[in-house]
Amino acid sequence: MAALFMLVFAYVLGSIPTGFLFGLLSGVDVRQTGSGNVGATNVARVVGRRQGLLTLLADVAKGFIPSYLSAHL
Repeated sequence: MAALFMLVFAYVLGSIPTGFLFGLLSGVDVRQTGSGNVGATNVARVVGRRQGLLTLLADVAKGFIPSYLSAHL
């Protein structure tokens, strides 16, 4: 049961578009500007380095958190 929970948790967490959300918080739709990618590089170019760094950290955390939790359950 814990494995199924972790699978669903990892999927839901990974599906959060952090770059898009940080762009929206800054009033910019990053899908429509720059390269159109919602990744950290485009966010940094279009919105600013701070939001790009936050996007990068959030994306890394989205991969790290489920891995860490599943190893320690």
